[in-house]
Amino acid sequence: MKALDMDHVSFSYEGNDVFRDVAIHIEEGDFVAVIGPNGSGKTTLIKIALGLLRPQEGRINLFRTPIEAFKAWDLIGYIPQKGDFERNFPGSVNEVLALKGGVADPKTLKMLEIEELGKRRFSELSGGQQQKVLIALALSSRPKLLILDEPTVGVDVKALQNFYFILKKLNKERGVTVLLVTHEVGMIQSYVKSVLCVSRDFSCKGKPENLEDILKEAYGKSFDIHHHRH
Repeated sequence: MKALDMDHVSFSYEGNDVFRDVAIHIEEGDFVAVIGPNGSGKTTLIKIALGLLRPQEGRINLFRTPIEAFKAWDLIGYIPQKGDFERNFPGSVNEVLALKGGVADPKTLKMLEIEELGKRRFSELSGGQQQKVLIALALSSRPKLLILDEPTVGVDVKALQNFYFILKKLNKERGVTVLLVTHEVGMIQSYVKSVLCVSRDFSCKGKPENLEDILKEAYGKSFDIHHHRH
């Protein structure tokens, strides 16, 4: 079954095309990194998938249900861009985890290595710890699809590697479908199953081992990949 199905999608802001007749298909159980040039519409894609923006043309299904009729939003976990959540939130980690009205799963907290942070102020945590708390919050409804929009901005390399490892573990052990918007092109090959490149009038999807071919199609022949030291 497809977790996300987008066919012939076109979207524009005030007459300026962002997407034009784009098709995107994400199977359940996939771990997809979404890449593309700045301004290529990656965040717009996420907002369309979440029903926050309505395209001028095209069809969007979530788990075979047209998005207009989709009601099972507990199946979708979402971690927005860094600036979309107040990092100086004055409450404790436990208060953050209670924002959806549920109780965090102890097994999830242990897996994320944050089971001892409950009474700490969220604003006092490191960037990597804050991201783990937000993952736990997004997972509180036991979603089948986890969508993350550039979640690692400002996170150091060690925390970044740990973050990707956690996502891979969620995908492999719990079967969570992961859709991750990222600029960390040099990092993703070791973790994701698929790479989706989007731009105004095309999308291309392939395996991470074919990343250079995907990048050539997206950026042209002139580009550099910078790998982090592991």
